[in-house]
Amino acid sequence: MIRLKERNRVGEMSKIGYPVGCCAAAAMLVALFATNAQANDKVRVGTPEAAGFSFAGPDVGNEAGIFKKYGLDVERIDFAGGAKVHQAMNAGAVDVIVGTGSDMLFLTKGAPERGVAAFGNDLASLSLVVRDDDKIKKVEDLKGKIIASSTTGSFTSWIALTILKQHGITADQVTVAYLGSQSGLYAGLTAKSADAIVGTTARVMMPESKGRFRALANAGDEIQNFIANVIYASEPMMKEHPDTLRRFLAAWFETMRYMKDHKAETVKITQRSTQLPDEAAAIGYDIEMPYFFMDGHFDRKKLAAVKQSLIDLGLTDKTAPDEDLITEAFLP
Repeated sequence: MIRLKERNRVGEMSKIGYPVGCCAAAAMLVALFATNAQANDKVRVGTPEAAGFSFAGPDVGNEAGIFKKYGLDVERIDFAGGAKVHQAMNAGAVDVIVGTGSDMLFLTKGAPERGVAAFGNDLASLSLVVRDDDKIKKVEDLKGKIIASSTTGSFTSWIALTILKQHGITADQVTVAYLGSQSGLYAGLTAKSADAIVGTTARVMMPESKGRFRALANAGDEIQNFIANVIYASEPMMKEHPDTLRRFLAAWFETMRYMKDHKAETVKITQRSTQLPDEAAAIGYDIEMPYFFMDGHFDRKKLAAVKQSLIDLGLTDKTAPDEDLITEAFLP
């Protein structure tokens, strides 16, 4: 039923030469555009840090228009480490996390979420990095030293402890310091607040790093049987917005394919977050891109290795059934 003011408005438009039928059509078009403008579903995506190439999928998907094509409005929110981003999910501040395999630790401790896709195994992107001063020549020289990572329970701390353990150094034989972002880690190494850090391999290869930093051990060489990159979804996201989650994952893996086929565009977009110069950014792409998956499925043997590693490192004293940690129900 047309209200009085609406009826008068139609009459006025008829008087100045607009047929009533055209007015109705115009109104329908306005309503249609308004509906389309509101159709995109908001997805808040948390990452454990700003600079990691493997966490840049939301940037590439947005820039390439892929998320929009799937009716999604994706917002990226960066945190200082895995513990903080999972705390944010628990508090309802993010819907999805682009995280790491070692984040399964939080699920074993009861975090209300599940891993919904495995998207890569790019361990080669991180290395145990030291100052290039010849004081530390091999991993075994780090016994009794200070090793820095982002935060407690983070992927970088897991990598440090795993590499050390494989060289006969236990967690109680080093001091682990937490210095936040990659910038903070490299600053701490420069200031001698730490003897080694878990840093990005590409950054060590930057020309300005020559003579300052050196990769002591590459995580990809040291750790073979693992799932490094995992997408997690909150329980509310899975239960209340399953279609949105399915569209997000479909868009995510289309983004992975776009990144694989468009190196130049991907390097340019990801540089905004990685802050790497052109040469190092291109090197980083070549190191990491081959390790990304295109289907999201979990390798159960590697998942078992992830769970066992958390026990071996003393981060948890129990494991959990796969169904309590992951689901593939939302994969495209």
